[in-house]
Amino acid sequence: MKIFSPDLIKLSYYALDKKSCLSEMADFLFEKGIINSLEEFLNSIFEREKLMSTGIGRNVAIPHARSDTVKELKIAVYILDNELDFNSIDGEPVKIIFMIAVPGNMKEEYMNVLSVISNFFRMEENRRKLLESTSEKEIYNILRGISDEI
Repeated sequence: MKIFSPDLIKLSYYALDKKSCLSEMADFLFEKGIINSLEEFLNSIFEREKLMSTGIGRNVAIPHARSDTVKELKIAVYILDNELDFNSIDGEPVKIIFMIAVPGNMKEEYMNVLSVISNFFRMEENRRKLLESTSEKEIYNILRGISDEI
């Protein structure tokens, strides 16, 4: 399953705050034709954040939502220029954000993608490689290995 694509990656993005960053990422997915309704998807993202922050620690956040407005399972990737307060579980700011958009009918795939990505980020080397990347293509090449596990 091809969940990453070079045109869904932004390197050196400066985020003002959590809310505007999540809105920008959802808008990015909308512009790329991944979701039909920006408002509906964004509501799903914010509802998920109310339950518990998706800042999983180690400078990583994985905001995600499953919604019928999503056409195909895709992930927008932002590597930030700055550190963003994300109310993460370890209290650390975020620099890597993966926004996962999942069609409403893909519950099993959804859980599998979350698990594989969480495991990927447990390894310090993977986080370091993403933060040291100098191009979207380089980031994409790092992430292609994740797609093979799904």
